[in-house]
Amino acid sequence: MTINVNSVAKGDWFNYHHVQQVFPTALYARQSLMDAEENDVLIKKVMELRGIFNEGNVNSWMSGVYSPDNCFHIADLNNYLEFQPLIERVKACVEEFALEYGSEAEYNCYDGWYNVYQSGKYQEFHTHSHSIFSAVYFAQIPKGSPGIYFKRPQSDCMLPPKNMVRPSPFQQRNLIAPPEERAVIVFRSNLEHSVPPAVFDGERITIALNFD
Repeated sequence: MTINVNSVAKGDWFNYHHVQQVFPTALYARQSLMDAEENDVLIKKVMELRGIFNEGNVNSWMSGVYSPDNCFHIADLNNYLEFQPLIERVKACVEEFALEYGSEAEYNCYDGWYNVYQSGKYQEFHTHSHSIFSAVYFAQIPKGSPGIYFKRPQSDCMLPPKNMVRPSPFQQRNLIAPPEERAVIVFRSNLEHSVPPAVFDGERITIALNFD
């Protein structure tokens, strides 16, 4: 259903005999954004930087020492040539996604960092302030490592309906974006998201990018 803004003011679009889905929340996903060789270059550079910054910034998160190893607000991935192909392709995804919002504009990445998770590490629910769109690229995903949990906007601000006896998309509190190597997820930066702790072998490597 397309809602005409002028008719909304009159109220004549509303049908009292049917449920209307309004204020939808959108996510963008694309598989195989980089080829395997390009992805290996990214992983190698992340490991090199991690050898320099070690655990990185663990003071900006409630997860503290259980945060993933990262370079958040320590080093901007925009400044490294190895990440430029990724950033350019994610930029194209962001601008394609923006069209769904009616936005024909250029968006630029102003901040980027890596996250390296081991078993038991996590990231609490958070948003990316001062950004319009954010993206997460999955570089390395061991078997059993978690996806990204997205929280329904304003899901905690009211009491739920009573006696809910069956699932309903209107009451779904979280959505899990499953991890897939070389895939990217793009979302509005005010959408709360997290990575829960999990038990797995190896290291889960992602790259986060903010756009304005």
